[in-house]
Amino acid sequence: MIYALDKIAPGTANDDTLLYGVEVKFYNMETEVNEHLETKYDGLYIIGDGSGITHSLSHASASGVFVAREIAGKVK
Repeated sequence: MIYALDKIAPGTANDDTLLYGVEVKFYNMETEVNEHLETKYDGLYIIGDGSGITHSLSHASASGVFVAREIAGKVK
């Protein structure tokens, strides 16, 4: 796989390359959360790609910021 990838992205097959893998996402595995990304278990939030809701790195990171603000608002 590394040699095949090297044909597309030259330099991948290098002595310094430890491991490369293909990222696979399953978007149909959605966890039930409310509008605050909280599960039915009080205080358990699901963020990022683990929720099945976000479909990009920017959405995943934004969900983390969103939940952090939700938690900070509860603490105040």
